[in-house]
Amino acid sequence: MRKSSLLASFRYALEGLKYTLVTQQNMRIHFLAALGVLLFSLWLPLTKVEVLILFVCILLVIVAELINTAVEAVIDLVTRDFHPLAKVAKDVAAGAVLLSAGMAVVVGLSIFYPYLDILSLQSLERTSHPLNIGLAALIVFDFFLTLSLKGIFNRIGRPEWEPSMTMSLASLIAASLMMMTANWLVIILVLLLYFLLLGTRLRMKTRKQPVLLGVFLGVVIAVAGFFLM
Repeated sequence: MRKSSLLASFRYALEGLKYTLVTQQNMRIHFLAALGVLLFSLWLPLTKVEVLILFVCILLVIVAELINTAVEAVIDLVTRDFHPLAKVAKDVAAGAVLLSAGMAVVVGLSIFYPYLDILSLQSLERTSHPLNIGLAALIVFDFFLTLSLKGIFNRIGRPEWEPSMTMSLASLIAASLMMMTANWLVIILVLLLYFLLLGTRLRMKTRKQPVLLGVFLGVVIAVAGFFLM
């Protein structure tokens, strides 16, 4: 009886994983990214500890997405009508997924970057921190500072001053890459992609101020971070 119950538990768990994978686009993206990372890790001479860290990060992102899907299902079961608290619950669960995915990106950058001889580096050769750690620290700092400013301006009733998270991170990464490389082809490609994103965001947003504030914040953090390191 107990063996049957145990097998049923495994079957239900697999049904939950299958349901999330079939119905949730974000889970499919996470699975594809995980497969790509694992295949990439087979090609690179990673240490056992680095591979284990990647496994943990992948698992955290998938678990967060599973919890997010469960929260959404329970809320949809309770009510189909819009309710502010239902929105809060769904947004908080989605925020957990965002944080776990962001951490996975930062960890992946820190682990994979030393093995990739793609850019001709010049700005961080004299820093006291390894390049991969320094750039990861800047991205994390920019994320939390931008999020904090969004919360502060929303709390005081000035949502028009909330900097765009997308443009803040994009500006930080673009500015960092341009300061890190002496390859003009890379710089031109980064600028083209960046201005394409910027133009798209300006066309999508009726209020331009958050987009421009995000650009300013990301560039300032990148320049200040590279100067201090």
